[in-house]
Amino acid sequence: MYGLKELLSDIEFAKLLDQEVGAYLSEVTNAPKFYSNDLRHQYAAAVFTQMRGEKLTRRLGRANEIYGFLSGHDDKNIDLFNNNIGIEYGLKYPLASRADLLRMLFQDHAQNKADRIKKIGM
Repeated sequence: MYGLKELLSDIEFAKLLDQEVGAYLSEVTNAPKFYSNDLRHQYAAAVFTQMRGEKLTRRLGRANEIYGFLSGHDDKNIDLFNNNIGIEYGLKYPLASRADLLRMLFQDHAQNKADRIKKIGM
């Protein structure tokens, strides 16, 4: 059963994933802020999908946007779209390492962003 203890643990784990994104972007680009919000959501959703499954990951992502556990509310639609991208990667690559997931998401960033702009205009 998923309860408060697991939620608090997952929030802390999400902070670690955020640090991993920051460290990775600092290594591979001179414009990490350009990618960071998109990749933070995509990466966390991909990893959580591998760990917790699609259904719980969607619930956690929506809860984060409603209650702001880890982010503000200003870009809710973009964040939810990016969460969906991450969930797709987690489902498509269930055995990929975290490093491989992050690398693939970074490599596909331009296409994923173009898809988002086409679908939601942001």
